[in-house]
Amino acid sequence: MKVSVIMNTVGERQDYLSLAIESYLDQKGCEVELIISTITGDVNINFIKEKYPQVKIITMDKLCEKSPKGSFLQLNNAFPHITGDWFTFASSNDIAIQTKLIQEVEMCLNNGKKEVCYSSFHLIDEIGNLIRTQLFFPYNYDKHLIGNFVSDCALISKRLVDEYLPFKVDLNNYAYWDLWLRIYEGEGNVFIYNKTPTWGYRQIETSMHIDRQKSELKLAEAKRDKEIMLNLHR
Repeated sequence: MKVSVIMNTVGERQDYLSLAIESYLDQKGCEVELIISTITGDVNINFIKEKYPQVKIITMDKLCEKSPKGSFLQLNNAFPHITGDWFTFASSNDIAIQTKLIQEVEMCLNNGKKEVCYSSFHLIDEIGNLIRTQLFFPYNYDKHLIGNFVSDCALISKRLVDEYLPFKVDLNNYAYWDLWLRIYEGEGNVFIYNKTPTWGYRQIETSMHIDRQKSELKLAEAKRDKEIMLNLHR
């Protein structure tokens, strides 16, 4: 079983980046194709090439700002390079436990041929200490129209990647939420929840969601984008 992992990065701290890369290269129970999606001239490209020669590096031809839209452009740019049976996104400062991928693949295969697995996760601080564990619940479409509980790091079958991607980047931070809703509307309930936490979501001051909370303008833009996205599905 082969899982393709696309890891977005732009100017990441090398210690965070190394921990993130190694957490996916060290996965147990499945073959991993790790694809680093970045921008031309990123400071870490040579570092990655030298330390992790087995990793694919895909670059954007032009600079995109570090933003939700930029992140989805990076993902869209890397999708044609996926060769695995499954796909998941990874941030360059998060850490996966060694059985994340195989747990999620087996959850899909062993529960009525589900094709999206979303797991609980740990929120961790800048040095990796546990802040709290984020738990969810089995999939419910009505609840999903109120708030998104399927994480960006959920596992997706390659069939769904081919059918429903690339992302609608103009939806900005809500492009993943839109994807999940489109999948349900087209496929029915192909979602399975894994209550065992499988990765650590690092909270740092430069995280985009934290930065957004500090700006009334960005909060207003996010509210606008959320309504635009949800109106596509109501």
